[in-house]
Amino acid sequence: MLDGKKIVVGITGCSMAIHALDVIAKLKKLHADVYVVMTENSTNFVTPLMVQRSVDHPIQIKAFDLPKSWEKGHRSLSQDTDLLLIAPASADILGKAANGIADDLLSTTIMSMRGPKIIAMHINNKMYNSPSVQRNVKTLIGDGFTFVDNGDKEHISRFPSVDQIIDTILRVLNAKD
Repeated sequence: MLDGKKIVVGITGCSMAIHALDVIAKLKKLHADVYVVMTENSTNFVTPLMVQRSVDHPIQIKAFDLPKSWEKGHRSLSQDTDLLLIAPASADILGKAANGIADDLLSTTIMSMRGPKIIAMHINNKMYNSPSVQRNVKTLIGDGFTFVDNGDKEHISRFPSVDQIIDTILRVLNAKD
């Protein structure tokens, strides 16, 4: 279903980061070519080694690390990429993306990516309902980002299921083709 599709998965620092492994496994099962960018904070929730074992390419964390195989950092990750998925997305990365802040590899990749961008967030409900996060969400929707609907109207900011994420990816890619 995703044969030949290059998908970059961005993992941010929150408690659901471990579930990115399930998303990656499902993408690979559907024959997607998966690349991963982790924020430094995400390494507190899921180890780079665990993530590396689930993909066929070196994972990237810092913008200026020497590469394990030569690629041009955020430019290569954002070029010829069919889709960028941020799962889980923290309030921090929403703020960076909505306000044009590119101070780490993931936020730089978000800024340089021209294809579809999907966000599967996991944010504390009180934090999510703060005016600044609400502004950021509205800005990102206006900028063309797609948010995965978790189906929970009471806790809209909880991490969606793997199936909900995959269904959103398929819908967005089919609309693009």
